[in-house]
Amino acid sequence: MKNSNIARIVLIVLFLLFVGLYLVGNSTYYDYDVTSKTRLTEEQIKKFEEDIKNGKSVDVEEYLKEGQKNYDNVISKATLDISKTISSSFDKALSYFFNKLNDAMQER
Repeated sequence: MKNSNIARIVLIVLFLLFVGLYLVGNSTYYDYDVTSKTRLTEEQIKKFEEDIKNGKSVDVEEYLKEGQKNYDNVISKATLDISKTISSSFDKALSYFFNKLNDAMQER
C-alpha cells in the first residue's frame, strides 16, 4: 500500500470519528439527563421543606437517595468492555501514527 493511501484512510477515519463525536456531543440526551437530575433535586428540597414545616423528624440521608434503577446487564457490560478496548486501541493507533509523523518530520 502506498503512503498516500494510508494517509487518506487515516484522515477519512479521523473525519468519521469527528462527525460521530460531534453528533453525540450535540444530542440532547446529556441535557435531558442533567435536567431530570435537577428536577429530582428540586422535588427533594420541596419535600424536605414541607417535612420541616410539618414538624416531622428529618433525616438528611433520606432526601439524598436517588430513585434510579441499576440497568446493568450482560449486554451493557460487554459493550462497555468493547468500548474501552476500542478506545485503548484507538489511543495506541493515534500515538503510533503521530510518532511516525514526528519521525518523518524530523528526517527532513
